[in-house]
Amino acid sequence: MTIDYLPVTWNDYHNLAATLADRILTDKLKIDEIVAISRGGLTLGHILTDLLAITISTFTIQSYTDIQTQGEVKITKPLTTPIDGKHVLLVDDVSDTGKTLVRAIDYLKTFQPKAVTTLTLYYKPHAVYKPDYFAETTSAWILFPYEPIEMIKNIMQSMKKEQKSDANIQQFLQSLHYTTEQINFAKKWYTS
Repeated sequence: MTIDYLPVTWNDYHNLAATLADRILTDKLKIDEIVAISRGGLTLGHILTDLLAITISTFTIQSYTDIQTQGEVKITKPLTTPIDGKHVLLVDDVSDTGKTLVRAIDYLKTFQPKAVTTLTLYYKPHAVYKPDYFAETTSAWILFPYEPIEMIKNIMQSMKKEQKSDANIQQFLQSLHYTTEQINFAKKWYTS
């Protein structure tokens, strides 16, 4: 199966985060706490704490086993910050299937927040949950700038299963704007 990829630069990422922060400020949304879903929401949450001047908390949900397979959506590290009576901004990088956000909202409701508003950089139109705020819609697999080695490793493994040559894999990874240094690092440490 052919996968469409969307490479995102750090500059793209920050600009999209600033666009979302601007929308929240324009809407005069009174947020008491940002709650970022680890791992994907950590970087965006961190940037939003700067842009919105709001404190941040985190908890961890894990679901993907590889690029194409979402497993059971499980909370693996709990939220430890009290959010009862607070208006929470729940942050993740993408609403892909939407299952992570649905699980996260149900989980946060057990802490009795006043309200939960959701925000992601990207929204995929097939998702079962549409965030309150998102910057762009895409159906592509998003290549975030904070996980180059993980993605290079996953793409290499997938292409090797398809029996692609090392030269083809190298060329494809470079077409996705990965550097030779990033590719060599992934090859050195994460290929057998």
